[in-house]
This record gives sequence, C-alpha cells and structure tokens, in this order.
Amino acid sequence: MSHEIQNLLLILLVVWGVGLAFRQLRLPLLLGELLAGLLFGPALFGLFQDTETVRILAELGIFFLMLHAGLETEPEQLLKASKQGLAIALAGMVLPLLLGTGIGLAFGATMMQSLFIGMGMSITAISVTVKIFKDFNFNDRRIMNLVMAAALADDILAFVLVSVVLTVATAGALAPLDTLLVILKVAGFFATIIFVGGWLLRPIFKRFFATLGGTAFPLTIILGLFFGLVAEKLGIHYVIGAYLAGLFMKKDYINPAVFERIDDRLSALAYGFLGPIFFVSLGFSVEFATFAEPSSFLFLVAILVASIVGKVVGSGGVAMLSGSSWRESAVIGLAMNGRGAVELILATIGLEAGIITQEIFSILVFMAFFTTFITPIAFKFLVREDGKIITA
Repeated sequence: MSHEIQNLLLILLVVWGVGLAFRQLRLPLLLGELLAGLLFGPALFGLFQDTETVRILAELGIFFLMLHAGLETEPEQLLKASKQGLAIALAGMVLPLLLGTGIGLAFGATMMQSLFIGMGMSITAISVTVKIFKDFNFNDRRIMNLVMAAALADDILAFVLVSVVLTVATAGALAPLDTLLVILKVAGFFATIIFVGGWLLRPIFKRFFATLGGTAFPLTIILGLFFGLVAEKLGIHYVIGAYLAGLFMKKDYINPAVFERIDDRLSALAYGFLGPIFFVSLGFSVEFATFAEPSSFLFLVAILVASIVGKVVGSGGVAMLSGSSWRESAVIGLAMNGRGAVELILATIGLEAGIITQEIFSILVFMAFFTTFITPIAFKFLVREDGKIITA
C-alpha cells in the first residue's frame, strides 16, 4: 500500500509543478499533464508506475470530467444558435471525419478503426477553446458565440457517432436497423434529459437543491452514476450517461448558490485530482517505438496535417463563405482545432473496447497533444494583446 501512495504522491507532485510552469507560459494545463505522463511514465523514464490504483482513479477521472463537462454545457445555446454556427460545426466535423477515415483506410486500418480515427479528428474541446479565448482576452462576442455553439454541436454529434460505432463493433457488422435504433436511443436519451427530465424531477430539485446543505453534491454523484448505468443498459457508453447527468443539472431548477457549490466541487475533483491522473495515465500507453517504423511515422504525419487542415478549411471555410474576413475565419478554424479531453476520452473508449490498436491510440493521443499545443501558438499571430483580431 505504501508503494501505491508513494506513486500517487509522486504523480500529483509532478502535475502540480508542471501546472505552475504551464500557467506561467499561458499554455493549457492539459498539455503539461500529458507531457508529464509521456516523459515520466513507463514509455520513457519510468518514474511513474501504472498500478491498479492509478487505473481505478483514472476511470473515475473520466467519469467526473464528463459529468462536469455536461454541467457546463448549455444545450439551449445550441437550439438558439444561428444557422451559421451549426454550418461551421457540421463542416468542421464532416471534413476531418472524411479525411481521417480515408487516411485510416489508406494505411491499412479497418473501417471501424478508420471511423474512430475520423471521429477523434472531428472533435473540438470546449474547455480548451474557452481557455484559449480567456488567455488571449479575446473579446469578439460574435465569433466567440459561433465557435462555442459549433463546438457544442460537435461534441453532441460525436457522442452519437461513438455510440453507433461501439454498437456496430459489438455486433460485428453494419446493421442499418440496429444503427438506426442506437441513434434513436441516444437522441431519445438527450431529448428526455434536456426537455423532460427537469420537469419530471423538479420536486426532487426543490427538496435537495434549495439550500447549501450537504445533500446536493452526493445526490449529483448518485445521478451521474445512475445515468451512467442507464446508458450502459441502453447499449451506450457510461461516460455519455455521465455527460447527460451534467446536462440534467440545469441552473433553472437549482438554487444558484447550490449550483455554484456543485460546480466548484466537481471542478476540483475533475481538474484538480482525478482528471490529471487520467491525463497522466494516457501517456503510459503511448509507445514511442511505434513511430520508429517509417509507415507509422507517415501515418502520424498524415493524421496531424489532416486534423489541422480539416478544421481550419472546414470550419474556417464556411465562416468565410458566410461573410467573415479571412483572419476572422482563421481564428474560427483554429479555435475549433483544439481537441483536448473529449478526444482523449473517446480514444480511451476505443482502445478499451478493442476497436483501435495501440498504434492508433498512440497516434490519437499525440494528435490531441499536438493540435491543442499548436492552437494557442497560432493565435499569437492573429490576436493582439488587447484581445482584438489583427487587421493588418
């Protein structure tokens, strides 16, 4: 037991130190956590050990990350989004999906593996986008609203696609009726949570979420676990249930002070403790020897180029066709380029389900790291210190 505690203490100490350094560099902490796992995990220096305790805490990290992501998502924004925002989302998802699927097939991956690669490339991490806008004091509300609505639509569509791919992979074949059933189940699950859930359980909210007592936070976790279980019973991955549980916790039904307290505690667990362990542990599974093979290296380069081009050309191209300047369109395309936590969670799901190989997983993790890293660097050439887009 002392070995487990020592290993966990070492991981958290390094994550804390890396966090201090990356805050000074104005880079997303996610990058530092991934880098720590890559450098100090079994893949290189072996300072961290991949133990059972780390794996359990990493699984809990996925759960709390998705629960908190749902809590911060406002589905009404998607429903109110302009047609331009939805068009940006679709273009920024479809083009990378097609490019990733095509590249996967070209390098010998199966159709299911290729689809998973495409889905990983089509993701936009809302948390990364928000962090970049905040770090650069970006203040163009029109562009921010377009990007946030598009990123939200991307994530929701990605969860639907993942559920379909997981079901098809389990069945072993593409059955149109089964696929349609999964889409209907996921859509029904989302619709129930967004439109009906709060109304049905409003009395519970009024009873347990009215004051700052000790019942609200435990009930939030119970709801997250319950929704995860329901998702599993419906043939959907449990993280989607956790995400929907967060959506279920609408501000309209909860005392604002209670909601803020829940948000604060979930954020501390997701980003201060369990989430970093999950991101660090991802580095344990990356095999650098994979990239030593010429074909694997070319595979990686093709994925990196296509992932950036797919977002910038897809989302940015639609923005330009809608009347935005080329610089505004570049900002939109690059803001949609950061993958972050959601893509890494999807890659982990694919590996655990046996859909993707270790090579593909390593490539997807590196792609998430690279695109998240390059986006704030590119922003430095497009956004001034006062948060306005450079015009000349």
